[in-house]
Amino acid sequence: MENMELINLLEKQKTAAFNIKGAAGEINMIAINAAIESAHAAAGIRSMMEKVLDGMMTTVCRMITRLLDSGSFSLDQKSVNEFANWVGIEEIYITDSDGVTVGSNLEPAYGWRFPDDPKAQAFVFRKLIESKDGVVTQPIKSRDLDSQMFKFVGVSRTDEPGIVQIGYRAETITKYQVEIGAVFGILASEIKNLGGRVTNASKAMLEMTDELEKASKDK
Repeated sequence: MENMELINLLEKQKTAAFNIKGAAGEINMIAINAAIESAHAAAGIRSMMEKVLDGMMTTVCRMITRLLDSGSFSLDQKSVNEFANWVGIEEIYITDSDGVTVGSNLEPAYGWRFPDDPKAQAFVFRKLIESKDGVVTQPIKSRDLDSQMFKFVGVSRTDEPGIVQIGYRAETITKYQVEIGAVFGILASEIKNLGGRVTNASKAMLEMTDELEKASKDK
């Protein structure tokens, strides 16, 4: 009687082990899908961050135009630099009606003129001079000044004709994209590790059950 009870118990344990093995297979499939989705997520994150940055940078540009309207924004390099540090912007350019930079957080930028050449990276921003509420959002590109990779957004000045433009270095943007995207990769890796541990556990259970089952039959 006791032997039959043991056999029944072993059968139940074997069934449980097979169920765990099946679950491990499902976990491994989830890990594969998570790895695929992490690649999709990275692309989605880049697109999402682009939109978020466009909105945020446009808002900062408009904040500067409002300060210029009120006469409370100084165009000297020290003051603009303090503002850039305060809002976390890497570069600021404010121009006159000819597109010549008259305000910036970078001393060498004073006197730099937005180009008339349609092929130039900064040319697209010149149309803001003729508008009262224009906005230009540009993806990461090599800039005219020194060929460094930057993302720029600009708006029209509202106190007088001109451009208000701000920029971020490409490496600053991609750094955050990579950090966020890495989270998805880590998750996929952890799911895969979990699947492996469950698979090993189910294998050990089946081996132990087979040994006990064999020992009970030998009695």
